[in-house]
Amino acid sequence: MVIDFLRSAWNKLTPKNNIEKQLHVSIATSVVMERAIELWSQMYCNNPPWRGGKADVIPLNLPAAIAEEMARLILTEFSIEVSGSARGDYINQQIKDNFTSLSDHVELYCAKGGICLKPYVSGQTINIDFTQADRFFPTAYTSSKEITGGIFVDTKRQGDYLYTRLECHSLVGTDYTITNHAFRSEKLNYQISDDDYISAQHPFMTVVPLSEVEDWAGLSEEPVTIQNVDHPLFVYIKVPRANNIDTYSPLGASVFSRAIEVIEQADRQFSRILWEYFATEAAVHASEDIFETDKKGNVILPEGKERLYRTFDFDIKEAGTGSYMKEYAPTIRDNSLFSGLNKYFQRIEFLCGLSYGTISDPQQIEKTAEEIRTSKQRSFTVVSRMQSAWDSGFDRLIYAMDVLCTLYGLAPAGKSEKAVTWGDGVLEDTNLEYQRRWSMVMAGKYKIEKFYAWYFGCTEDEALDLIPDNGELIPPKGGPGNRGNYPPEE
Repeated sequence: MVIDFLRSAWNKLTPKNNIEKQLHVSIATSVVMERAIELWSQMYCNNPPWRGGKADVIPLNLPAAIAEEMARLILTEFSIEVSGSARGDYINQQIKDNFTSLSDHVELYCAKGGICLKPYVSGQTINIDFTQADRFFPTAYTSSKEITGGIFVDTKRQGDYLYTRLECHSLVGTDYTITNHAFRSEKLNYQISDDDYISAQHPFMTVVPLSEVEDWAGLSEEPVTIQNVDHPLFVYIKVPRANNIDTYSPLGASVFSRAIEVIEQADRQFSRILWEYFATEAAVHASEDIFETDKKGNVILPEGKERLYRTFDFDIKEAGTGSYMKEYAPTIRDNSLFSGLNKYFQRIEFLCGLSYGTISDPQQIEKTAEEIRTSKQRSFTVVSRMQSAWDSGFDRLIYAMDVLCTLYGLAPAGKSEKAVTWGDGVLEDTNLEYQRRWSMVMAGKYKIEKFYAWYFGCTEDEALDLIPDNGELIPPKGGPGNRGNYPPEE
């Protein structure tokens, strides 16, 4: 099913074709890669190509759960501060204002393999546009696969039309050019999504001025060139795993891209379980002769018990049952089916870089202690690499915001020093670290207030108030699982 979906890319026109046709540019994305992003998007929205059909497959929504869990692990103890000058303080405030929903954007980054952060000025503030992978098309990149040019797609529904804006960014040497183009579609069919309208089957149609859409009225109709720019004024952050969909693409691959076939099989296995419950539901098989019928000859079953009876038109004597009714209650095979489903879950965890027990049943992990430890370390490593990718992306984001501050005079020139904290809860085994630190406290080699500050995520001054007055060394209530619960529960 998945292979057929990707192969169909060669026979289907896509938004990439439409953009290239309208702007006379070459997009550095293969059709297969574009279709892969489309597949990941469909899976994330719990609408994979294998949903429904003759097999009546009901998806488990695993891709969204995997992306959400990855985002949670990445941002478990995340914080960022920019300082160093008045400009650093200004950028710090802009970042905090734009990062209120960062977890949502990181989840979409995990699901679609990458995301673009594009800062822009609005009045005296800088907003950040988080562009999803299916709305960004790279046009140029370096030998190290750093993207230096791209096209951002923005759409607005206004009246009976869909307006599409293509914002083109290009860095040549140190000259950075931004160009905007606006198009108006034919009259809308509201049952078709915006993505369908920007595809080649629904071309942009008519070129219109940007002023025709209120939100775009302030944008320049002519290309804008900024000189002395070293890096693009946008940041593409990709999932730091090799892209095995298109090994030459500068784009990233979804965190669940290597588990697609297994996710499909898990969905099918779950559907078998639902069918097993339905097929083995207790019932009474009965002859239609024992029930009354309506004027049309339809059997009238006892009110409220229609689900209990299954009626058949058969001759009792010929059937040889000796009874008008017979109980139907076959043995259900749910244990073996759920065991098989759990095996699929464990395979998905391995392929996605999650530790065993994240989505599988932790009570059914038939693994050695070393295998479980290795799986946790694998998860720590995967998450650490994604944190590093975002950390590097923040450097480029701050650079772009610094350039905008200079261009628009938003803050006086000065240093912008970044300090990012990811915490140690993801990168270390918390239970192990808890025991290690507590043993150091008991040995007199680690101050109790430092332990409390680490455990509750508070300052050392606040931790001093939590220490018993009698000075007795008592571990915090709840053990390591309660870490970060500050103030502590009574």
